[in-house]
Amino acid sequence: MNFATLQYAVFLLLVVVTYWAIPRRAGRYLLIGASLFFYASWNVLYVPGFVVLILANWTLGLLAARPGRARLAVALAVLLDLGLLAVVKYLDWTLGGTSGLLAWVMGTSNTWQPLGIILPLAISFVTFTQIAYVVDIARGGPPERHLGRYALFVSFFPHLIAGPIMRAHEFLPQVRHPRPFSVQFARLAMPLLVGGLLKKTIGDTLAPTVDLAFGDPAALGTLALWIGVVAFAFQVLLDFSGYTDMALGSAWLMGFQLPPNFDWPYRSTSVGEFWRRWHMTLSRWLRDYLYIPLGGNRKGRGRTYLNLLLTMVLGGVWHGAGITFVIWGAWQGAGLAVNRWWTESVRPRGVPGLPTLVAWAATFVFTLVGWVFFRAPSLGDATDYIRRMFIPHGLTDLHGISPIIPLLLGLLIVGQWPGWVALAHRLLPAGSMGR
Repeated sequence: MNFATLQYAVFLLLVVVTYWAIPRRAGRYLLIGASLFFYASWNVLYVPGFVVLILANWTLGLLAARPGRARLAVALAVLLDLGLLAVVKYLDWTLGGTSGLLAWVMGTSNTWQPLGIILPLAISFVTFTQIAYVVDIARGGPPERHLGRYALFVSFFPHLIAGPIMRAHEFLPQVRHPRPFSVQFARLAMPLLVGGLLKKTIGDTLAPTVDLAFGDPAALGTLALWIGVVAFAFQVLLDFSGYTDMALGSAWLMGFQLPPNFDWPYRSTSVGEFWRRWHMTLSRWLRDYLYIPLGGNRKGRGRTYLNLLLTMVLGGVWHGAGITFVIWGAWQGAGLAVNRWWTESVRPRGVPGLPTLVAWAATFVFTLVGWVFFRAPSLGDATDYIRRMFIPHGLTDLHGISPIIPLLLGLLIVGQWPGWVALAHRLLPAGSMGR
């Protein structure tokens, strides 16, 4: 059941009206049932497994609160949740890669046939949500002893498709003490729902351009390839943030506030700022449950840079199975490491920062190169695409890609800056690469 459909609109309306018409305690179980129905609308066969996963992690949360059992509970949660994620998301890729390697070593043909495992809805978001819950309890947080409240926290349907990744301390208090009905909820929800749908619609219109550019980059000129990757950059932003806005709006209709996830990241003037604006709940999850446990910045600069690289590589793998996602994560990790080196080692020596416009352009181009790895079907395709981007050839060979697209997307970039006219007067002063 896609957010941008009439089917979802009818479903949401029925749930909201019924939720406010019945007692609050019954409303909690209504939302659990509605969430399981929403989950079943994608694949009913995975509903029993989803329920078992919720029960298992709730039990592990109770175990983590017992003296001397925290480490065991965390280990079991990581083994269960990441183990399941690895099977459904990465088994095909791993077995296929292993089969290909063995065929190459033995000089035979690779006859591997993919298993065709269908990904359960929201498996990545559910995995991170539940691991964070058990880890937070192991660190001293309170467990949720009421199974119904915990089940609603994990299964709440607005956040299932595209997040945000929720924390227990953000959502569970709202379940324990639900807000009374207020017309204000609709006033908060409607701009998010309408704006999210508009974003999704605009993002969908960019899909043909993106498919054409990445489908056969060798047939296109340099300008067309730049248009293609810029179109993809906005396609993924508008699609992802549109879904998130609709999730936040859906939740507000029932009186629940979800954390924001995007803050117009393409206005960033450094890689660090980009990751404070892009998929913010994922960024803080990677920081709190990977980067800091790896040592963070507590073990010297070299180890800090390595931790940033490892964290983002794992973040890349979380996004998808394939070497291109690994490279995308490594690219982002290297950018964060250079950003930190600039901030801590170069700027303190009195080196002036780049002008704001130059810093923004460098950050945006860096991001675009990363998106090539993210979107390209193979590493070879990605490197060929990037080579053709930076080595000019056939500048006017658009082959069906409209030159109006960069103009429209440029207006979107400019429109991200409140008071952008005032910004124009600040382009000459130096900006900070270390924001």
